[in-house]
Amino acid sequence: MPLDPDVDAVIAALDEVGVDFSVPRPSLVDFLGNAEFTPYPALAEALLRALKDRGLRLPVFIDVIVFNYEHSPGNPSPRRVEDVDGAVLEAAVIEGFNNRHGEQNTTFQSLLRPLDTPVPVQTLGLSIEGSSIVKDGVTLVDTDNPRVEVTTKLIDVSTMAGMVSQGLLRQGNGWRFTNGDVELSVSGGEAEAGPRPATAGSLSEGAKAWPTVEGTFSSGSELGLQARIRVGYRPVDVKLLVEGPKGFAANTAERARIALDPEVLLVPVEVAKFFSDQSPVSKITMAGQMALWDQVPIMSPTTNFRSVDGGTGELRSAERAWDFWPTPDAKGLYGHGGWLSPDSIWGKAKVRFRLVNYIEIKTDNQQTAPVAIGEGSNPRFLKANHEALLNHPQHLDNVLKVIFMHRIHSQESPHTGRALIGSSCVGLSASGSTFADIAHEIGHLIIGSEGHSTLPDNVLLDPGGTEITDGQAQSAREWAQQFAGFWQH
Repeated sequence: MPLDPDVDAVIAALDEVGVDFSVPRPSLVDFLGNAEFTPYPALAEALLRALKDRGLRLPVFIDVIVFNYEHSPGNPSPRRVEDVDGAVLEAAVIEGFNNRHGEQNTTFQSLLRPLDTPVPVQTLGLSIEGSSIVKDGVTLVDTDNPRVEVTTKLIDVSTMAGMVSQGLLRQGNGWRFTNGDVELSVSGGEAEAGPRPATAGSLSEGAKAWPTVEGTFSSGSELGLQARIRVGYRPVDVKLLVEGPKGFAANTAERARIALDPEVLLVPVEVAKFFSDQSPVSKITMAGQMALWDQVPIMSPTTNFRSVDGGTGELRSAERAWDFWPTPDAKGLYGHGGWLSPDSIWGKAKVRFRLVNYIEIKTDNQQTAPVAIGEGSNPRFLKANHEALLNHPQHLDNVLKVIFMHRIHSQESPHTGRALIGSSCVGLSASGSTFADIAHEIGHLIIGSEGHSTLPDNVLLDPGGTEITDGQAQSAREWAQQFAGFWQH
């Protein structure tokens, strides 16, 4: 039968069979509504026909499937479902599935959900950090990186050998899940709202979930599973997915739609690391900056794998560990890598920060570690790097720019940070700045002055504290308004 002319219904139907998307939703709507100039309608209908009985056991992006299909030998691009080559389509799906999920499937059948119906997973409870109100079914939060906890029970699952118990063991920051895996599925949000770098949106690939407490759990055990996600003004859809040897079990209970409260002003941040052969600035990394600005956990690169039975292809276990799990202190302050997150200070004014771009720029040693005698606190090297950043092809407009160098000034200067007033740019010495330095320099941009406060523990006290005044809070909100256009699509 022909594709449903209601594109929203088509997208929903694709989602039901495990086909989602990574392009902005408005773009997908345009593609699916244009059978004359794009292959999307024909391939979408072919996918719905091929997957109607079982669906994929893990999701695959339709835009990736289309790309793989069109780049097959002969460069096919069908406009009618009758023109779709089934073998080419299956190969496109297999490639997209393996690349996304790190598997090595060779047959289309191995991607499908099991014919037997899995035991449903029940969501017994769901809590979201920073919740303020629920409006039109969307939970509004006052933080753009809330901790989400879901309470559930482990279940018995079906395998080729019969029913077996799931088991989950957590010790410290590591855990092992036998006969299964678990994550919070996260979709929608800013990632699908317009052309943005990958770091601008939500964590749309899902968030690894792990037990809130240490211990050993088996089928029938009730336990809390936690994860941290990133949200923006457009709602993200969050649901618990517990996997068994034959695929994901159905989620029969609560799902959450979460969005940032419009009262919170979200400032987009572009971090640029300037380094040289002599000054590698190794303290600054993409993972570390994500953890600092957005409280995203850092997963251990050496302990993050799934064990699959070589004979049956069934999932046997998953092992993971955090290198770092974001945890605010008793005062609600949060830091990473020696720096206090600007959210911890300016969040009191309902101003928060989102890392949307990260650039590494190699330069000479003088530009990343100035040594010129007599320069003092002359910011000319920082200004030169700022100009280089503006001309970099990956640079984004209408963002707060944060430049890290080995040193901001020459060796004779005691200063480890500098705000370029009027430029929406701050510079930090990776070799010396710590604690509230980043929030302090942002404060200079907010007040439009290099002047300091004399109030105890104030963020603009030299070298910087953790408190802000009512006047500084108001100035911060007025300053943050200039970035509102970044989130409007």
